[in-house]
Formats: sequence, C-alpha cells, structure tokens
Amino acid sequence: MGEFGIGRMAELNCVSEKALRLYHQKGLLNPVRIDEATGYRYYSYEQCSTVDMIQQLQSVGASLDDIKRLLDGRDPSKLAEMLEVRLASIDAELRQLSMARQNALQLLESYRVFQDRPLCNQVILEHIAERKLVTFGIFNPRSLRLVDDTESFLQEWEINLRLTKRHMRDAGMPLSLFHRVGCRIARADLVRRDFRLDASFVFLDDETAGMVEGVETLPAGTFLNAEMVGLSEMLDFAEERGFEVAGDYYGEIVAETPAFLYEGREMLFKLQIPVVLAH
Repeated sequence: MGEFGIGRMAELNCVSEKALRLYHQKGLLNPVRIDEATGYRYYSYEQCSTVDMIQQLQSVGASLDDIKRLLDGRDPSKLAEMLEVRLASIDAELRQLSMARQNALQLLESYRVFQDRPLCNQVILEHIAERKLVTFGIFNPRSLRLVDDTESFLQEWEINLRLTKRHMRDAGMPLSLFHRVGCRIARADLVRRDFRLDASFVFLDDETAGMVEGVETLPAGTFLNAEMVGLSEMLDFAEERGFEVAGDYYGEIVAETPAFLYEGREMLFKLQIPVVLAH
C-alpha cells in the first residue's frame, strides 16, 4: 500500500507533526521511509492503528515510556496489568475529586449561612431524615461538661476538635470530612439535665459514608431544633407542650466564620433533641 508524508499522517490521525516526531524519537512509531536527501518522514496506512493505540493509552494516563515498554514486550498480559493499575488509580482520583466537591459545597453553604446570619432564638419542631455519622470519644477531659461560661467551654471544645482531627488523621480518615462536627449528650443525662458530653461526631453524606469504617445510622425522627436557645430552655419547651425526650442530643456546628476575616472564629450551633408526644 502507498505511503504518505508526515503532514498527511498528522492530518489523518488528528495529531500534530510534532507529536509524530516525538513518537519517532521515543521509538514508538518509526516511519516506513525517511528521504535521505530531505530527511522527510513517510508513513503507511497500516501505521494509523499504532497511532490509535498510543493515543488510547495516553488517554488513560500511560506515559510514552510506559507505552514503549509495552510495544517492546509485545505481551498482552502486561497491557491488561497496566490497565488494571490505571483503573484503580482513576477510581482513587474520582473518590478524591468527589470528596473535594463535597467539601467545597459544605464550605460554600457554611459561609452563606453565616453571611445571612440567621438568628433563630425560637425552638422549632422539625422532621429530619435518616443520617450517617461516625462517633469519637471526648479527647479533652476539660470539655466533657457544658458550663455556663460559654467562652471557657468553647476554648476547651476547640482543643477537643484539634484532638479529634488528629485522631481522624491517625485512623486514615480524609481530613476533608472534618465538617459538620458536633457533640452528643446521652438521653439519660439529658433527661436529668446533666449536660455531660459522651461523644463527638462527624455527619457524613451517603457518598463519603462508604469510605469510612464504623459508620453509624441516626434514625429519622422528630427533633426540637434551636440555634440561639439553651438546652434547659429547650427541655422546658418540650415539657410544657407534652413532649418527652426520645434519644440523644446532638449539637452540630452548621456554620463558622471564614478564618480569613479575623483571627479565631465564631461557630453557629444547631441544637437537636429527638422527641415524641408523651403518653
């Protein structure tokens, strides 16, 4: 079959002449003939399939050196092995991108909430769907109990957050999940109005929940919610309206000030108490 020059070869294969020269330099695609007088390269139609293969392997992330080794070895099993490795790497990259996207969404939502500054100083009743979470111990003993001195407690809670973050890192959890963090009070302590924390937690979405071990499910239910109201006031509200506490309390950080606004930060908590109508 006839031969044609490098320009025509490049045009037929949607590739640049520079790329064809690089393929030649790397030993991936040698011209069928080189004019001794002009140095001009000529190719055959049969070589188009080699260009296709090079481009396909490049599209999955193979380097030209990787492709050269495959061509030299002419071992189909090596090709399959390389593709399996690339697939695993691509899957890992997709997971990272998915988590990065979720992280960006959470940050954007957090900053929008704080920008709007919703000051909810009323208790509301809300149905909340099932949620996934992972729980941790309270790592800073000085943050075990809610105290009237809010500033003092938040300082100790900040230390606990740092220790929780370190624990997540040591456990191999992606630090991008360090959002929607909060504290839990067991139902029995809550009913006694003994506001002692028994765990901290991180809420997860369905996608990230599959990447973490030890995920728990918080069932759907009816919750008393408030942002600028104390726990005692919420419990009073429940009693006055015939509700009883049906589960543990969850205090979730739903937003915080961007750190670049000023040193330190201000957090907005959502207080959540599951309730049912008393018999």
